[in-house]
Amino acid sequence: MTRPTLTSVDFGLLESLERNGRQSFATLATEHGLSKTPCWNRVQAMEEAGVIRGYRADIDPAALGLSVIAHVQVAIDASQRDAFEAAVMDDAAILECHSIAGDADYLFKIACRDVEALDDLLRDRLTLLPGVTRTRTTISLKAIKPPAPLSRAVRHAGATAKHRTGLRR
Repeated sequence: MTRPTLTSVDFGLLESLERNGRQSFATLATEHGLSKTPCWNRVQAMEEAGVIRGYRADIDPAALGLSVIAHVQVAIDASQRDAFEAAVMDDAAILECHSIAGDADYLFKIACRDVEALDDLLRDRLTLLPGVTRTRTTISLKAIKPPAPLSRAVRHAGATAKHRTGLRR
């Protein structure tokens, strides 16, 4: 996929939507000095280009009784990659799974009720996934910095309006 051309206004819209994806287009437009229709057109263009993948609620795991957040590095037998990835997709306990470089092959993010539940999950499910040869678990004590808005990270990395292909309408 080619990268769309984004302006500083587009990045501002993305930052606002990352903070509050439920706000009205009238509110969003006013905040960024646009009228409602051009604002809607810009957001729709970013949706169509795949820049905006969806809108979600930001749910606090602790408020749901999931007070233990763990990151699990997983090494697998490469011949089991397809079966492993299919099993990961079907396991609701795995919040995120990333293919990584380094000593392990994958990195999971897991949320559990407590350490005993994490231990059960590791012993009874995760280590039994197809091809798993080794795991290494790190428990998060507290989040120092919540996930940053991706639009700000991109802007600060210097990847602004120099992207290829036009998004502008």
